[in-house]
Amino acid sequence: MRKQKGFTLIELLVVIAIIGLLSALAVVSLGNIREKGRDTKRINDISAVQKAMGMVNQELGTYKPDANCAAGKAIKDCVGGELEEVLTSIKTVIDPLGTAGLCSTSCVQGCEYAVRALTADAYMVQFYLEKGAGTFKEEGCYALTEKGIFKD
Repeated sequence: MRKQKGFTLIELLVVIAIIGLLSALAVVSLGNIREKGRDTKRINDISAVQKAMGMVNQELGTYKPDANCAAGKAIKDCVGGELEEVLTSIKTVIDPLGTAGLCSTSCVQGCEYAVRALTADAYMVQFYLEKGAGTFKEEGCYALTEKGIFKD
């Protein structure tokens, strides 16, 4: 009797099916990693805004740093005043997806960080998380205020 060399068709099909299944699981897993990465960037951006607002308040005694940052504007448009002096990269503080308008008007996936309120002693910036990251486990709208970050 002759010895076979190589694999049978059935063996090859089984190996291909297993590789396909593992590839599909990897793609799904990578999708979640990208979403969490975008959420991490959002939280880092908002933390930078929080620190900058605190520094402006400490320096000026008010959260309302200048007329260029008002309710109804995107945080990236708060340029030309004390807030931009403290947070020089304010023009780059944008949502990684940023395609659905301001978060204050439509808080859906990929909305721009929006100043919802800004007074002398309080502020609110709204943003969206896709899957949640860090201590913020849920998706949805969040609000940054002088007291911290809260689910909106």
